[in-house]
Amino acid sequence: MIVLGVFAFGMNPGACLLRDGELVAFGEEERFTRLLGSHGMFPVRATVSCLRQAQIDLGEVDVVAFPWDASKYPYRMLFSIGRQFLKYGVGATRLRGTRRRRGERSGPGNVGSVLRNLLQHSPRRLLAEIRSGLRATGHRGDLPPVEFVPHHLCHAYSAYFSSPFDDALVLTLDGSGEDTCTQLARGSGEDLRVLSETPIPHSLGWYYAAFTAYMGFLPYRHEGKLMALAGLGHERAAHNPWPERLGDVLSFRDGAYEVDPTFTRFGSHSHAERFTDKLVDLVTGHDAALRPLEAMNPRDGARLLQPAYVDLAWGVQRRLEEAVGDLVAGALRESPTPNLCIAGGVGLNCKLNGSLRGQAGIERVFAFPASNDAGSAIGAAMVVARGGGDTIKRELTSTHLGPEFSDAEIHTALSFSRVTFHEPSDIAEEAAKCLAAGKSVGWFQGRMEAGPRALGARSILADPRRPDASDRLNREVKGRETWRPFCPSILAESAEELVRGSDDAGFMSVALPVREAQLSVMEQCRHVDGTTRPQVVRPQVLPRYHALLRHFERETGTPFLVNTSLNLSGEPIVCTPEEALRSFFSSGLDALAIGSFLLEK
Repeated sequence: MIVLGVFAFGMNPGACLLRDGELVAFGEEERFTRLLGSHGMFPVRATVSCLRQAQIDLGEVDVVAFPWDASKYPYRMLFSIGRQFLKYGVGATRLRGTRRRRGERSGPGNVGSVLRNLLQHSPRRLLAEIRSGLRATGHRGDLPPVEFVPHHLCHAYSAYFSSPFDDALVLTLDGSGEDTCTQLARGSGEDLRVLSETPIPHSLGWYYAAFTAYMGFLPYRHEGKLMALAGLGHERAAHNPWPERLGDVLSFRDGAYEVDPTFTRFGSHSHAERFTDKLVDLVTGHDAALRPLEAMNPRDGARLLQPAYVDLAWGVQRRLEEAVGDLVAGALRESPTPNLCIAGGVGLNCKLNGSLRGQAGIERVFAFPASNDAGSAIGAAMVVARGGGDTIKRELTSTHLGPEFSDAEIHTALSFSRVTFHEPSDIAEEAAKCLAAGKSVGWFQGRMEAGPRALGARSILADPRRPDASDRLNREVKGRETWRPFCPSILAESAEELVRGSDDAGFMSVALPVREAQLSVMEQCRHVDGTTRPQVVRPQVLPRYHALLRHFERETGTPFLVNTSLNLSGEPIVCTPEEALRSFFSSGLDALAIGSFLLEK
């Protein structure tokens, strides 16, 4: 079968293509629109890109798979959500139309917003909008049929059937997918069986988004900033009271958890949509200075660095890790296995993923690198392909599934832009010399990566021996908060000497402890808590990138580089040569290795 998977109209739309069960192309819409997240859109450009890479027309697609079960809308969802409104009381008063307090915003607990959401996802309306989006690709023939697939099942399929495991516990954590927030499943061989589900409103995604907004960040976009801020509280962790204080918001016991939605979605929202006034009262009741912050200038994080806010962030992260750890431990008591697969938006929390290693018998963790909703399109396509008889169990060894540009296309872009460049005999060797000389280098090579992390195709690189490498990248190149850490790309041959657990380090999706003897060596690409989010680079997967690291090791004796995504703050990772040039000349980058060509300032 040829299956087109699309996720649309929500956070992070994206598209993928499976041919005979093999994933051949994937892309997030933001990379093509240049609008970060591209929330609410149909992935028209991502779909066109996938079709072009597969060299087929939309008319050759057998089925379009959509990772959302529209059959639950509106009536089953109305029953589920209405029951929660009544259970928590606040929703019931809203249903009667109580007057809002002065300054209060209309939050998701408002019945009107809930009804609008239910109607938007009704099968007839959703199908019509999907067909309209497919027409926007330019196809004028008959459209392929559309199949709706449960959201969390899609996340579970993407994680397990891409993992290196033949037996694993599969955990999906999301804001919500229809009426489900969390799902546990068991993968065995070619089968996957759902074990349990946690319903709305007990959402760990909503919990984390609430505090993301509380800190002045954008929820569903800047959760990584909250995670990074939390790491700064490591030294005071032993005396931090916040994990216990947050027990009213997120409680857990005996392998089950609850999130009280009157702190997140149900109730008065005078400050922001994602958290209620009740959460403000809880936090400020313990420390009156911890008022919620307004949206902040990303260059001005001074207030956030006050110990009170750092300690709150650490407590939020720690409470999440404790709750998920208890959930996993409970599942393993019933269904033991040494392997764990993770997907869903919360699955991008690499610190959480790393905390699960070694817990309750877990030895290996595979966190799907495109765990957000765009990646659910891959799982939807897998479900449909498997139902059609295709074999879908294939270990994911590379996320380089996006468009690629030839040297001829890159040369045309460089010539058109009238920039000075040259073509060295070995671009990897020349770039390594630039890095060894202390220069920051943009690296644009091969097919674009899937997911939010740069993995050696659209990267910014620096020499980890420079004591100011991290600070310089944050300040002069990325234009972002100086307390956010960077990650290393490490030669596979040397990975275990630097970090523990490098067998789970292919995609920068799991935070791992740096070996104590290497803490100073890796100071520029680890966090203050002693962990790092590494990418292990193997020659059979990324030959040119591996060659770059090998040349750098020969020049310096160091088998790794500081690696971050090739983009400026607030922008998606670049896709095309023109976008790479724009980032190069708009930042403090010193050099750009683009295809076989090198530019230097």
